[in-house]
Amino acid sequence: MNRAGETLTTVATFLLSLVLAIFIWMSASQTQDPVRTRFLDVPLQYVGLPAEASLVEADPRQTVQIRLEGPDSVLQQYTSNDFTATVDLSRVPFGEPVSVDINVTTSRSGATISFITPEQVEVTLEQQVTRDIPVEVDIRGAVARGHTQGEALVEPASIRVTGPASQVNQLDFALVTIFLNNAVETLIETPAPIFYDQAGRVAGVGGLDLSQDEVTVTIPVEESAGFADKLVTVVWTGEPAPGYRLLSVTADPPSVLVEGRPAQVNLLASVSTEPIDIDGLTESFQQAVVLDLPAGITVDPEQTVTVNIEIEPILTTSSYNRVPEPRGLRAGYEAVVEPQQVRVVLFGPLPMLDALSENDVRVILDLFGLTEGTYSIVPDVDIPDRGIEIRSVQPAAVTVTISQTVPTTPSAVETPVASSREDASTTAPTPNTRVPAFCYVASGVVSAGLQEICIGRRKVE
Repeated sequence: MNRAGETLTTVATFLLSLVLAIFIWMSASQTQDPVRTRFLDVPLQYVGLPAEASLVEADPRQTVQIRLEGPDSVLQQYTSNDFTATVDLSRVPFGEPVSVDINVTTSRSGATISFITPEQVEVTLEQQVTRDIPVEVDIRGAVARGHTQGEALVEPASIRVTGPASQVNQLDFALVTIFLNNAVETLIETPAPIFYDQAGRVAGVGGLDLSQDEVTVTIPVEESAGFADKLVTVVWTGEPAPGYRLLSVTADPPSVLVEGRPAQVNLLASVSTEPIDIDGLTESFQQAVVLDLPAGITVDPEQTVTVNIEIEPILTTSSYNRVPEPRGLRAGYEAVVEPQQVRVVLFGPLPMLDALSENDVRVILDLFGLTEGTYSIVPDVDIPDRGIEIRSVQPAAVTVTISQTVPTTPSAVETPVASSREDASTTAPTPNTRVPAFCYVASGVVSAGLQEICIGRRKVE
């Protein structure tokens, strides 16, 4: 009996120790890797949509949120890509809102999904239908006078529309609008149609599948019998003034609609204007003209023809040889220029070039502040501002040698003699006339005014 009690005591002690060890181990494990909670957003997917159905309404949310529970080390390994959230539409009836469960699955283990929000989404399915919607044409305006409009051709005559029954079944027709705007030839346009519902209101087709977005509308336009569109030929006489040229002659409009017997109209290649005199003109002008029509041919009296005549000067080049003119040379110095002439080439209107006088083209050498020595001077060309430009100056620079002049010895100055009828004792002597030193330069440039001064001062006052 004692031996059995001891055995029982030993077993109980062992079990108690094992439970205590497991508890201590679990406590230690939870302390090192505690159980935690984590939230993840998983993308929501709709699957199982029947081929003949369309999803017309669905919950706007694109993700669902799940709550995971498990050891922290395991939770840290999970991402949203480890889960799939699906809504199965394969058994959803048509035409009414239905709440469908969200099913979340994962291929990983170690954590538990304890909560999903939302658990359901509301969807509405509709049967998908296809209809051919006819295309109608709204023609506005009219063709030009003397022309006939044919029957409009629409290609294709209808547009195939596929989508939910509630949207497709409300469509009645598609409309395209064409503006003729006095068309004189066959009109081909590719407008986008506008859809209308059964009540005649504009209907949106967003989300619907259209067989095409545009249609081709062809409206034949032909000339009526006895009418024809003929080119206008401008007739002129004379020539522009010398130095000017006729640049262009155009008629606005370039053609006119004429009326007459069909045979006569068909023989007419063009219609001419009455002659326009341009003799001696120097500028462009615009003028309303009268047409010189054959007998039996008429035009609309309200139709006017304006002729635009463009005249411009002839542009050319002209060369001029000019002697350089020194400016600013100091008194007592002379300048020798090499070469003695400079060739200037000008470009501009011929009448302006022909009107240039000798003094209108001048070559100037700036010698201000220069002393003795040899210099390379770039000449300045002075021309009138008449739309003329300088194309070249040759040479581009001239050589100028400046040297000091040696004044000559002035000649003896005659002393004026007093009048014999005057008393010598009362007559005051007349002072000698003195000549400025700059008048005795050996050579150089002296202005006309200075020459007159020098000549005048050499005379006895």
